[in-house]
Amino acid sequence: MPHYSRGLDTYNTILHHSLELFSQKGYDATSVADICHSAQVSKGAFYHHFPSKQDLFLALMSTWLQQLDNLFKTAGDSAANVPAALEGMAQYTGTIFAELKRGFPILLEFWRQASREPQIWEQAVAPYRRYLEFFSKLFRSGIDDGAFTEDLDPDLAAQILMAVVMGLLLQASFDPDGADWQDTTFSGIKLFLKGIRR
Repeated sequence: MPHYSRGLDTYNTILHHSLELFSQKGYDATSVADICHSAQVSKGAFYHHFPSKQDLFLALMSTWLQQLDNLFKTAGDSAANVPAALEGMAQYTGTIFAELKRGFPILLEFWRQASREPQIWEQAVAPYRRYLEFFSKLFRSGIDDGAFTEDLDPDLAAQILMAVVMGLLLQASFDPDGADWQDTTFSGIKLFLKGIRR
């Protein structure tokens, strides 16, 4: 157990220091050596946990998305219907923006770099596709329950919702004090839902 605990501590230390460095210097400009120096670990320890810098970033992204999944589950479990679930998810955006506003520009940089490497690209865009499917199913469920209009295209609605959320994340990253982004997101989702309710 102590060996496992030390390994987990090292893993989390590398994640923490890499996020700090990526935020300060950017993804491309941060080397594995930089991360090892900052985290005070050997390159052997780094590569024991992460085969490459790209794998490290994918692990960071997975950590962010797990937090997002937990928030979405909490909102969905306590909602009476699909529109209420989506509004509940929007109410958690303050936490989401706090967690992701540093990470979102790095994510864009990583996506740009990963787009040149098909194998990494597939892993990088997999969560985006998963959320598209998640929201599409949610909209389809809302149509079946009579909450949304029958002519609503659930796939298109999911794409529009994702575009709105990603656009707001981008704005919040570039201009964090430009608006109350949690309130803006909640109001925007309510406006969107108003247009598709039955």
